[in-house]
Amino acid sequence: MAASDISVRDTLKLLDGSFEPFAAGVSNGLYAFWLGSGISFGRAPSLLILVGKVVEFVRSRIDHADPNCRFARTLGEILNLASASADERARSKFDEPFASWPDRDALAGRLVNNYSKLLGLTVDGEDLDYLLWTVIDVGATFSGTAMTPDVEHLCLAALSLEGAVPEMLSANWDPLIERAVDALTAGNTALSPTVVARPADLQLPRNKTRLIKFHGCAVRAQGDPGQYRQWLVASNDQVTAFCSQPNNQGLVTALTHIVGSKRTLMLGLSAQDANIQGIFNKAANELAWQLGDPQPSYVFSEQELGMDQRSLLRNVYRDQITSANLTAVFEAARIQAYAKRLLTALLLDVWSRKLQALISLAPSPLLPTERQNLCAGIVSLRNYLADAAEPELNFIDALIDRFGRACKLLRDGQIEHPNVRFEPITNDVVTALPGNLALGALGLREAAVALGLLGIGLSRGDWTVEAEALDRESGVLAVTGRGAAAARTKVYLTASAAGTALLHSEGHLVEIESPLLIQSQKLGVRMTRSPRAASGRTGLAKAREVSISTLLQTYATADELYDAFRQELAL
Repeated sequence: MAASDISVRDTLKLLDGSFEPFAAGVSNGLYAFWLGSGISFGRAPSLLILVGKVVEFVRSRIDHADPNCRFARTLGEILNLASASADERARSKFDEPFASWPDRDALAGRLVNNYSKLLGLTVDGEDLDYLLWTVIDVGATFSGTAMTPDVEHLCLAALSLEGAVPEMLSANWDPLIERAVDALTAGNTALSPTVVARPADLQLPRNKTRLIKFHGCAVRAQGDPGQYRQWLVASNDQVTAFCSQPNNQGLVTALTHIVGSKRTLMLGLSAQDANIQGIFNKAANELAWQLGDPQPSYVFSEQELGMDQRSLLRNVYRDQITSANLTAVFEAARIQAYAKRLLTALLLDVWSRKLQALISLAPSPLLPTERQNLCAGIVSLRNYLADAAEPELNFIDALIDRFGRACKLLRDGQIEHPNVRFEPITNDVVTALPGNLALGALGLREAAVALGLLGIGLSRGDWTVEAEALDRESGVLAVTGRGAAAARTKVYLTASAAGTALLHSEGHLVEIESPLLIQSQKLGVRMTRSPRAASGRTGLAKAREVSISTLLQTYATADELYDAFRQELAL
């Protein structure tokens, strides 16, 4: 199946199969994510548009009365770069708009392939970065408010908040990752990635994720050109000299360290730039990764590896590669799913792995083998969600909003900050969860068990599971038992009796609907609303409540636990 067509579910099959060590490594923060223009395709301006803008700008400023016009000379160099034939030159009328040139598409296409060389051209009397800074207007073009995050950026933001991506390295000028995190956290700067767009920024205090924009940042350059304009990398000569320039050595050292200490996932990045090749080669000189490690050291989100990606692998593995293993090395480094699908699947997988790890930590006499049955329930829920998943913005928006709402209701029993769209399970990697001393108070371990039980019921066909809306009175999800009389029932998860009280007082839970209230800790004693409350049967439905911690201390097998859970829910 093509990397552009593979489903999220089939991508998860790759992560469960030959790429399982890779998926486990991502959930434990072992990978640095190297990001290229492919993740912003459709959001950032296309190179064809930018090339056309450069050609037309230069053409429109030609003084046809001046035989030595500097703009005419630059346009001639542009045609040279486009390898324009004699016939194409004859048809290229400098006094007519570029859009009307009969060979416009062919010329523009060749210029796209030489984009960095195009931006290295100069106009006499102007700054060396004139085409980039003034003509393309990189600050405004790549930082405008009209640029909004896509699937890739929102998934990267959520993975960052989950603590799974400590390092992102981007060749892109745009601010879409930063905007995605801001959109999910209502602009909480403590949760934003620490942006490094020049060597001095490496000394900034860092947040959970660091985003090194090694070709510069349009927003920073626009806002403070005196400090950041010079760090925009665009032209071929800048790329070629990047690793040898003395003033770049801070960035080169930092990038080299990351390549040597974090395994690599490349998304939307061809690795053709000389500075990327140079950094990976330098890292291999200092500390090489070994073939045969459980986690692959280099993974590319590609249908087929390009020439530059294959060259990178040969350069970093060196004499570890032989004619006998060359093909196997290339195959092991290629996961055939492009960024939208891969990142969506990775987000679902990280959540699944965290929940399974939490199940293993839940206080209970359950043996590890019994807990595996609960973990299988988590995987069933993951797969059920993945079957309906589309790597599209509407799906990701809905997924993130509902997941964030569920986390808020679990922890707080209310939605105190409605503009905060997403809350992670925790910002710990999976292996760090045992060191989180707040798990008990947060009710996360028991909530994971509850979801595992719901997943068991789903896999056994005892009920179906559906998403809920985002209304105040919506549950976390809804279940419908089997049978003609089965009704769709809202399900709520909360950590404690205090959370339960807030679910009632804040209007999230309506008892007359007879919802299911699953509480992590022991159930509290409900206070009588009035000393004159009606006695006997009132005919009013009430919430069905169950304590997961009580069940966990009562039953010693997963089947007994599930049967008791199902009986409590009375579905």
